[in-house]
Amino acid sequence: HRGSHESSPRTTRSKMGLPCLSLSTMPSAKTIMRGAFAEFLAMTLFVFFGCGAPTRNAFKRAGIGANVGQKVWEPASVTIISLQFGFAITVLAYATVHYGGGHINCAVTFAMMLIGKCHVVTGFCYFVAQMCGSVLGAGLLHAAVSADSDALDRSASLGANGIQTESATVATAVLVETMGTFLLIITALTTAIDNDAITSQADTPVKGNKLSVAPIPIGLAVFMAHVVCIPYTGCSINPTRSFGPAVVANVWEDHWIWWAGPLLGSFLACVVWGIMQLLKEDTPDDAQTLPASPSRASASESRFPKDYA
Repeated sequence: HRGSHESSPRTTRSKMGLPCLSLSTMPSAKTIMRGAFAEFLAMTLFVFFGCGAPTRNAFKRAGIGANVGQKVWEPASVTIISLQFGFAITVLAYATVHYGGGHINCAVTFAMMLIGKCHVVTGFCYFVAQMCGSVLGAGLLHAAVSADSDALDRSASLGANGIQTESATVATAVLVETMGTFLLIITALTTAIDNDAITSQADTPVKGNKLSVAPIPIGLAVFMAHVVCIPYTGCSINPTRSFGPAVVANVWEDHWIWWAGPLLGSFLACVVWGIMQLLKEDTPDDAQTLPASPSRASASESRFPKDYA
């Protein structure tokens, strides 16, 4: 934002008091392009290193009990892949948030648009950049494993999403994807956007009286979602993450689920967050906030560009 935030879209409120998007202002072209390039770079790295985890660590064993005759995920494999995705989001959010917002997920971009924190033009440019980055990341990953795909890609599809067990239905897949994305988005909104959060202060997660730790709980939310969702769907909670591997590996079965579930979860999280904001509007602020020291404020101002969007 430029000083007084004149380049950011204003947030108005509906009759219910929930945030809604106003298109009164738009960031500069330079600001949008800087953020879009950051999204492109982050998504390329996210797909390569995130989806790279299942290519080398996906392992299923013969099921027992009710799962006899099926292949089920090995818990250790689920854990290491979940950790990789969680760490990847944390690292890349810290690396790119001051350039554009660190969305790295079109479900996050969708949520930011719904609550008025991202202009629709910015959101569209971010979405295109994310899609292109996802395809490039998947293409680079394919190049890394193509020498001997049977040995180097244990997932057999560059980590593309798909229903993982015969016991899971389409409805189950949509449900777990919706819940996993809901967890991610509500965590992002309450830790990186909410000014009253203990993880950040001010209108952005990188400015204010203290440095933000919001990417840490966001990364942990991604980890939590993957632990539950991988055995069902391979865990998307990020349509743009799913798109690149689907294109390069040509895996399109049930692909609509990786869009419907995450976008529904993102929408529901925005509704719940809006209700939470409405309910606290007339609530006295009992939190005691320590004033920022001049040295901390000046350090924050010098570290991040003034035209942050």
